[in-house]
Amino acid sequence: MIVRILLSSFLFAAAFPAQANDPLGVADTLISDWEDWMAKHAIPAGSIIVSHNGTVIGEGGIARSVDDPAKIASLSKAITAVCALRALDQAGKDVQTPLSEAIPAALAEHAPRDNRFAEITVAQLITHASGIDTDYHRNELSKLRTFKVENKLWQFSKIANENLSGTPAWAPYRYSNANYLVLGLVIEELAEENYEAYCRREVLVPTGVTSAQLNPDWRVMTSWGGWEISARDYLAFAEQTFTGENNPLRPAGFSLPASDLGRGRGYSAGMIFRPSNGSFTSWHLGSWTGVRGRVADSFGAYVALYDNGYAVMTNYANDAWENEINGELDSLLYNATHP
Repeated sequence: MIVRILLSSFLFAAAFPAQANDPLGVADTLISDWEDWMAKHAIPAGSIIVSHNGTVIGEGGIARSVDDPAKIASLSKAITAVCALRALDQAGKDVQTPLSEAIPAALAEHAPRDNRFAEITVAQLITHASGIDTDYHRNELSKLRTFKVENKLWQFSKIANENLSGTPAWAPYRYSNANYLVLGLVIEELAEENYEAYCRREVLVPTGVTSAQLNPDWRVMTSWGGWEISARDYLAFAEQTFTGENNPLRPAGFSLPASDLGRGRGYSAGMIFRPSNGSFTSWHLGSWTGVRGRVADSFGAYVALYDNGYAVMTNYANDAWENEINGELDSLLYNATHP
């Protein structure tokens, strides 16, 4: 089943046919190209929603609507980052708070092999520049998949048992899910509350999100990849958080540290961004393939907030990263929104 909705009136469409450089024409082209991409790669289900200057102008879906909750993998990281900032603020702390102050209980229960671990700051976790250089989520997948609960401390024990790749203050950018696993513990220790309940109340509900929860099968991915949320709700969260005056990634004097990814790009708070023309574009991919019991599971999601006012959120029942098709998706979304 394919569902496509362009949010325009009959009279408007009749009097002014959508052109390629008009928002409605852009939405029509984008959704059509997305449907072709889905068909090309035999992706059985997904949804997409498009907005312009904060107003939804189009939505579509294949065996899934934009209001159906879907797993978003690493797009969970933006939720976690914003939630961590909220917990820090409420605790009277800032992003330069070291783990020795942020998670003393976890450090006491699982003493790190590397003494420098306690020096890592929340800012370094948020920007993947902590010196944590581990693929525990891949190497330990056979064990990880057996859990039906979050088990943050078990995951932390694996991370803490490895040496850092360098001194935290000088560590380079290295994308690792482990950074955001630790951020989940930071949130729980500072807030003295369950990660999911706290983030839903403090971050998601205020942006109008009602569909979000940790996915029952993959809640073990918790703060680094465990959320499920509808495309409509995630777009609302992303636009309200990463656009406008309160955006923590604003080009004019960043309120957050950022890792330099080269070519004018930065990473912070679960988003890649590039300042341009007095504004900026920010985006992120979520992608996962794994097995839970005897059930294969593969899912992905992509969000992009462009410097020209367009924003897109899509989710799909396939792992675009592993299948090397995310580049096609990135290009088609950008090209359609920049006629």
